[in-house]
Amino acid sequence: MRRLNRIGRFLSKVVFQNIAALITMGMLRVLFGPMGWFPNPEIDRITILMLSYFIPVLFAYTAGRRIGEHRGGLIAAIVMFGVVLGTPPHIPMILPSLIIGPAVGYLIRKMDEWLKRWVPMGFELLFHNFFAGLLAIILTLFSHFWLSALFLKVMDFIHLYIEHLTQTSYLPLIAFVIEPGKILFFNNVINHGILEPLGIYQVQHLGKSILFLLETNPGPGFGMLLAYYFHLKGKEKQNVKSALAIHGLGGIHEVYFSYALMKPIVIIPLILGGITGNSIFYFLQAGLVATPSPGSAFVLLAMAPKGIHIAVFAGIIASACISFVCTMFLLPREKLTEIATPAMDSTENVFSEPKKQIKNIYFVCDAGMGSSAMGAAQLQKKLKQANLDIKVDHYSVDDIPLDADLVVSTVHIADRALVSAPKAEHISVRSFSDRSFYQELITRLSSQQTESSAPTSPVVDEWNGFTKEYILLNRQAKDKWEAIEQVGALLVEMGNVLPPYIEEMKRRERSFSTYLENGVSLPHGIDAESKQIVKSGIAIAQYPDGVDFGDGNRAYLVIAIAVKGHRQLAILSQLATLIEQEEMMGRLREAQTREEVLEMIISSLGADQGKGETSV
Repeated sequence: MRRLNRIGRFLSKVVFQNIAALITMGMLRVLFGPMGWFPNPEIDRITILMLSYFIPVLFAYTAGRRIGEHRGGLIAAIVMFGVVLGTPPHIPMILPSLIIGPAVGYLIRKMDEWLKRWVPMGFELLFHNFFAGLLAIILTLFSHFWLSALFLKVMDFIHLYIEHLTQTSYLPLIAFVIEPGKILFFNNVINHGILEPLGIYQVQHLGKSILFLLETNPGPGFGMLLAYYFHLKGKEKQNVKSALAIHGLGGIHEVYFSYALMKPIVIIPLILGGITGNSIFYFLQAGLVATPSPGSAFVLLAMAPKGIHIAVFAGIIASACISFVCTMFLLPREKLTEIATPAMDSTENVFSEPKKQIKNIYFVCDAGMGSSAMGAAQLQKKLKQANLDIKVDHYSVDDIPLDADLVVSTVHIADRALVSAPKAEHISVRSFSDRSFYQELITRLSSQQTESSAPTSPVVDEWNGFTKEYILLNRQAKDKWEAIEQVGALLVEMGNVLPPYIEEMKRRERSFSTYLENGVSLPHGIDAESKQIVKSGIAIAQYPDGVDFGDGNRAYLVIAIAVKGHRQLAILSQLATLIEQEEMMGRLREAQTREEVLEMIISSLGADQGKGETSV
């Protein structure tokens, strides 16, 4: 599952990076296509050529470059050009480009690695480019005369399948998959990685596609947020008001995901809203000519061909109404005060101690273009108002630059952000639309202007109570679930957590693997504000034979964490830095006594002040 998620994220990023080209093509079709406002065959021919040749080659280049850098992208584009010239123009090779691009990029990367071993100094440019050109000729001829015919048969099969899918009355039920997938932050994978390439293919034959509407419909999320708005009070009411505008008009759907996760039962209204909208789209034969990105109501209507706007608008409104009514019924007012509390409670407890003066702040999300761009824009505006000269930018969680001083992420990708930038300071929030977060961050950044920029001592409070009783040696577990139960049971025995916290750790593991690197896994609860945490605690279990954590990853050290609020991110950040030390991890795996493990960890963390309170 983790590997499939990784592939889906890769494909969605390839499409997402070229979204401007797709929107351009869509607008040309809306204006001048056969179903457009001003039909013009001459101009529409530009759209056909873009879809048949330019877009597949562009996708192949982008995918190849992500794996094999520029040379990988260049050769992938050449090979893809051979494919499109070997197939009829009316069958766009979008899906094959997402296969050829990564495959060629991988071959170029491996070839470059091989050449580095024996190419004489000074001949690198000659040999690398010569062999790249030779490989391009071989792959292009192979693709043009053999692969293109195979892809043609595959695309014919896919065309028949899409026709069957979009004509069946069961299509609206796809909301049972899409709506839960969205709130688990698979929205980009579902839309840009799956539905969009299929929709582009369908547009070439029918002039529009309903597939562009299935994930991007803002109605279900808008209805749910509107219900929250009527239930909440005070600061949270204002946060939801902002989220409504950002979601419905700005098209950034991620802002409502955190509200759905706070009270998972609202997934039912979201699914019912999605089914309602899909049904109206289906029965009124609605469709768009290109993907609406971002998924704003305005963009959906802009991408609708002439005569389809009423059907699209009706689907959005109906799905919002159903979601709103059902959510209102499921949200009892007296329980919302607790669930709506953001991940950060108050100004004095929001941030961990800064490691260094903050000069670069990076907001990150899955694709690096949606909610993170919104968050970065909001902070930039407030920094300008406060006359603070600090660089702010947004990136994909997997592509955080090395110079990051502070990384801001949402809770669900906090672990991935830590792995991507282990040396940066990290803050996780439930939503980038939380106004109090920006106020507190500006307060801190303003105060740093008058303080010394010397780094402070690392956070060690949670380690002060760490004793040898929290260490298990020479353990065995048949699988990762048993290992999580063992370290969780130790935390329960030591009075740090209540028994249900073990199930919370398992839920976290089912969502995203907690395996990091160097044979270490860091299981912890899915909610840093869990009521099951009585007091902070860290438990370590050693497994000489290792425990399978999936995808070929084997953990020899399992470190369970039960720490509330922002302190959890501070501990995770410390541990991520520690785990990078391969030699240290090897010594911990081979340690024979609990005292030895304790001493290595405390000394490695530089927590000398904690030793006085640590019993061994």
